[in-house]
Amino acid sequence: MPLALQASEWPRFPSSCRLASRVCRYDGPHLRTSRRFTITPRGTPADVEMEGAKWTCRWDFHPELNRADAVDLELSFELVRGPSPESSVGLELIWDNWSTRDYVLLPGAAYNGNRFESRPIKYPPLLSDPKDMGVNAPTVITDIPRLNIHNGPSKIQLIAGDVATAAMGFQSPENGSGFWLLTNPVTPLGDVGLTVEENDSRTRVTFAVVAPCVREDWRYYAMSTAHKSEDRGQDFETGDRVQLRFHLHFFQCSEIQDLFDRFREIRKDISGSGKLVQQLPFSAAWRILEEKYNRENWKEAGGYFRVGDSDSPYDDWQVGWESGMLATHPLIFEGSSLSRQRALRNFDFLFEKGTGKSGFFHGIIYKGEIYGDGFGRPHTRNWHLIRKSADTLGSLIRQYMLLDRQEPGWTIPEPWAKGTLACADAFVRLWKRHGQFGQFVDVDTGDILVGGSCCGSPAPAGLALASEYFHLREYLDVAEQSAESYYTKFVRKGITTGGPGEILQCPDQESAYALLESFVVLYEITGHSRWLDMAAQLANQFATWIIPYDYPFPANTTFGRLDMRSAGAIIANAQNKHGSPGVCTHSGVALFKLYRATRDRFFLDLIRETAHNLPQYLSRADRPVGNMPPGWMNERVEINDWNEPKGEIFHGSCWCEVSLMFTCIEIPGLYVQPDTGLVCAFDHLDATVEELGEKSLRVRVTNPTKFPATVKLLVEDSHDMRKPLGENALWNCRKIDVLAGSSVPLTFKRG
Repeated sequence: MPLALQASEWPRFPSSCRLASRVCRYDGPHLRTSRRFTITPRGTPADVEMEGAKWTCRWDFHPELNRADAVDLELSFELVRGPSPESSVGLELIWDNWSTRDYVLLPGAAYNGNRFESRPIKYPPLLSDPKDMGVNAPTVITDIPRLNIHNGPSKIQLIAGDVATAAMGFQSPENGSGFWLLTNPVTPLGDVGLTVEENDSRTRVTFAVVAPCVREDWRYYAMSTAHKSEDRGQDFETGDRVQLRFHLHFFQCSEIQDLFDRFREIRKDISGSGKLVQQLPFSAAWRILEEKYNRENWKEAGGYFRVGDSDSPYDDWQVGWESGMLATHPLIFEGSSLSRQRALRNFDFLFEKGTGKSGFFHGIIYKGEIYGDGFGRPHTRNWHLIRKSADTLGSLIRQYMLLDRQEPGWTIPEPWAKGTLACADAFVRLWKRHGQFGQFVDVDTGDILVGGSCCGSPAPAGLALASEYFHLREYLDVAEQSAESYYTKFVRKGITTGGPGEILQCPDQESAYALLESFVVLYEITGHSRWLDMAAQLANQFATWIIPYDYPFPANTTFGRLDMRSAGAIIANAQNKHGSPGVCTHSGVALFKLYRATRDRFFLDLIRETAHNLPQYLSRADRPVGNMPPGWMNERVEINDWNEPKGEIFHGSCWCEVSLMFTCIEIPGLYVQPDTGLVCAFDHLDATVEELGEKSLRVRVTNPTKFPATVKLLVEDSHDMRKPLGENALWNCRKIDVLAGSSVPLTFKRG
């Protein structure tokens, strides 16, 4: 522990910032009394009395190693005379000279403070008021915690599990400054609470951390609407002590991007990293998933793989977003002859029955009937979530490229080519007509019904790949124009919104990752470095959605009993506040490609966290997750009380099964650079360098699991990283077999 700062070394906080520790009393979720004591360089400890109880607070500042613009603050509270029932303790930072132009960020929960129009619509929410719709529709979110763009109270109250890590920050364009606060997400009192509150005139803001978390009054949020809080304070007795720790960063921050760039450096500073536990190799996970997909997802009467397990339109044929023409890709890449045959039948179904008059694909087909993407609302029969066709366009081209490699001389069937070109042409027409792709379009006319958002962010990748495959320059032109527009309108503003179809236009990670993949695809196809720069910026923003630490799930919960690790799970969106196993519905390979292009190890570590995290959530015969059958994965990693209790899931098979299948075919199990000695195991393996000699690199690969592993290898020297990885890069790659509980030596030539 570094020495405490002397008074002469008092941190140079901005003059507009005041620090205070506080003690509060509650009646249920209602604030009853609060007392504050100002934190100054001298005068520690401080005493305060509240309703017959006496508290003492001590504080110590310590220099943050290697950071002149950051400090470590420790707050210690002791109840010297009690009792103090239903109470909390905490820290406040009060900022004067505040403005609504200041950008507020709570990772995975609030982007620009969620300062958007809001509608209290029950789940699944969908717009119906004409003033919220149309090409130039405003950004509209559900009734989630947010700073108010109108008059009245403006306050965000969250439990630490609502955010990817317990942090709050902002960027001020007025003076080019930035701020981050990090703390421990969990204390012996339970989860901490995070609050951002503006005064009525919006000239002052308070950032507060309290333990335990008490979300006041009607501030508890679940699904898409607010509910009455059931939080309670702690009953303290004489002699009880609480210690809280904070990292405070005050730094130059001329752009919103600078706020994200600083966060990527500090996101694990207090919470620490998660532990990688070797449990189930990718190849073993693949066998379970493939068997399950053929057993449960195949619908012989229709000739396609259905999405889920229930008899409903939303678990049947969906063309993109969750499954459909996405799931076919890994089954063609890695599957048995039966899996491949069935996957190819999906193409026939799609192009015979799944294309709308506009060229976009129908989102849902159930028992031969076409459904809109509006959850059965009467006015949404022709509504199409544009992300579904955008997902599908890129996926189709990648699969055609794969079939070209697998079967020399293979020729794309005419109906497939015609339908794919019709979809690409529909995107071109949409762009030329409106200069955007919108969120919902009319599947018959191609007109935008609800504009805005990043819902169509997979489209630039799909169009660029279509341009390469069909040799049509116009597709690439629109891909570049639309990607540039997304960067200017969204990335530069630190917001990506509306990827899922049931969150209105809340900020989300799915649209962020899809746009990241579009930037990377454009870089690999064009070689222009500007796409790489955009991708790196967006990847730093995407990192704010990823949980970096292992949440201590209660021991009596499903996840607690299975020793689940949350590090690498990804917060779904600002509405659906659960972690998820992986990216919906991708492997995250764009992060690996970005690492190769930039040599920035941060991106390699990110994809390792997310890829390695996935297999533990797969239910198996020898290790069922809840009461789910083998091969099922559920989308929930609950580190809060948003819907299911912490550490619990609902009984349901979800899209993350497809994400894991993609991981098995797109992320190498073992990555090796012989010339640098870099060895990175993404799979559930241990890989150690035994000798880095002048002419060879010797590595030992150990499989500590109880499953035999067939491991895909990607071996290249560092100068090879300049070459684009492209699509289906691991097809026909080198593989090694490692028996359960055994190890194998590998030797790689150097130079």
